[in-house]
Amino acid sequence: MTDHNTLRDVVATLPFGSCPLDGVGAAGQPTEASLAELARAGYRTIVDLRAPEEPRGYDEAAAATRAGLHYVPIPVTQLTLDDAAFDRFRTVMRDPDNRPVLVHCASSNRVGALLLPYFLLDEHRPMEEAVAMARGAGMRSAELAQMALDYARRRAA
Repeated sequence: MTDHNTLRDVVATLPFGSCPLDGVGAAGQPTEASLAELARAGYRTIVDLRAPEEPRGYDEAAAATRAGLHYVPIPVTQLTLDDAAFDRFRTVMRDPDNRPVLVHCASSNRVGALLLPYFLLDEHRPMEEAVAMARGAGMRSAELAQMALDYARRRAA
């Protein structure tokens, strides 16, 4: 079993790093070296929310694979975020084989927004708590928050 303190400690070294749930890390862009650290700490999966054209400074998919991590790209921007992306994200998050998982974008803003419907629909958190957790995971954009809440309302209907 992976030590939750070890998981939290390694995420704390990442930009905008937080652990909104046990086994779930949220962060900005990790470095190539931090991918290896995440794998050593027990992480299994990296979910990359960044669009392909966003600079990373290295081949993240290849580096994650070399580190022994499952790499899942779900590229979204405020302009491209749609129900299919939320659905895919929730599917990845619900799969226990992906845990522990680190979800990242550039600043963790998109991470918090994609986590919000997961907190509401899959974790069954009350609205106030889910929004606070999403903010704690990095969500700062009112527009992304509204998109996430609209999606959650559609899926809950």
